[in-house]
Amino acid sequence: MNLRLFTIAILISALPIAAHALGLNSGDFVAAERVNSNGDTVVKVKLSKSGKAKFKKLNQTSVNRTIHTEIAGVAHDFKLRVPIIGDDMEIGPYSATEADKVISEINHYK
Repeated sequence: MNLRLFTIAILISALPIAAHALGLNSGDFVAAERVNSNGDTVVKVKLSKSGKAKFKKLNQTSVNRTIHTEIAGVAHDFKLRVPIIGDDMEIGPYSATEADKVISEINHYK
């Protein structure tokens, strides 16, 4: 097998994994606050219209999928435990410094 065909085969095999990822950014939230959950620092966020639209399309099948967030230079991947109902969700855990950056970015993005 030549290198080109091998590369194409690798890329095609990676598609199902990439298709399960959902990316969120500052524009997908309208407000954020820090909360402590089981000793971890998490950020409670309120979804914007764009954030709700992303979950509306995938909500029934998005449980246990990888969610990627990149806010204020802080990249974080987490798994959605339950379908999102309403406007709020908790993301994290973050370190205290990372949580402050994320909260500041979301609350100033409005």
